[in-house]
Amino acid sequence: MSKGRLQHHTPAYENAVGQFGLPYHLEMIRDAERTGRICAALDETLKPHHIHCELGAGTGIFSIYAARRCKKVYAVEKDPAILEFARENIERAGLKNKIELIQEDALNFQPPEKTDSLFVEMMSIWCINEPQIPVMNHALKHILKKDGQRIPMSITNLIELGHYDFGALEVECKTSTAQFTGITAPRIMTSSHVFNKYDFSFQNPEEIAQSIEIPALLSGTINCARLSSLVQLSPSITFYSTDSLMPQTIVPLQNERKVKAGERLRLHGAFKLRSNVDEMKLMV
Repeated sequence: MSKGRLQHHTPAYENAVGQFGLPYHLEMIRDAERTGRICAALDETLKPHHIHCELGAGTGIFSIYAARRCKKVYAVEKDPAILEFARENIERAGLKNKIELIQEDALNFQPPEKTDSLFVEMMSIWCINEPQIPVMNHALKHILKKDGQRIPMSITNLIELGHYDFGALEVECKTSTAQFTGITAPRIMTSSHVFNKYDFSFQNPEEIAQSIEIPALLSGTINCARLSSLVQLSPSITFYSTDSLMPQTIVPLQNERKVKAGERLRLHGAFKLRSNVDEMKLMV
């Protein structure tokens, strides 16, 4: 069965194993913005004496990069198919003595020693689809040293409200969509506001429900939100959004509302992590 591009970015969790297709892995490793920013964060974080851990190693690209800059790497991947690609890449790089490749669910993994640094890139928009938050919560308890360094350090979730045409001619299709290159943008009618923040120095909640106030900048009808995430990878390295990782996402509101410029809107939002963007509740 063919899949839409949004599904292409969402793994199938069959038998609790997250599986991305190889075309998406290729897209990710060829995404120069993604790979460049992560490599820069690893450069800033890793020291020659570090014992490092990567949870969700995928093809092994960042475990290989890290192993050339530290003492040892624990590379954890639970998808058996992509694990074999990682094994081949690690052997081809001549680093099998520095990288311990482990097939395991990141939520169960506990290394024989606490690590100096940790990298987890299981990120999706607002961390809703992917298990970034529960995995980081687990890692803080069971993997990383108390003074260990984390990549990413934090994620700040932003929201804007506006109007989007969820159809054409006589057909309507009201659903969330990632604003990939070439996808029409919504007509934004508010400034960008912080909805919530995940600070990976601490345990983070896995269910969010809160309200924020957003002033309308323009008059008209609001029927959607645009979500985006600001990622602090390391002290001076940030990441925003690309087509392959955390693309801005348009989500229909549960209600439409006519507003006037200057009106202060109360936005109510609720969602569970490791669920689906379409299951989140947003209302003004």
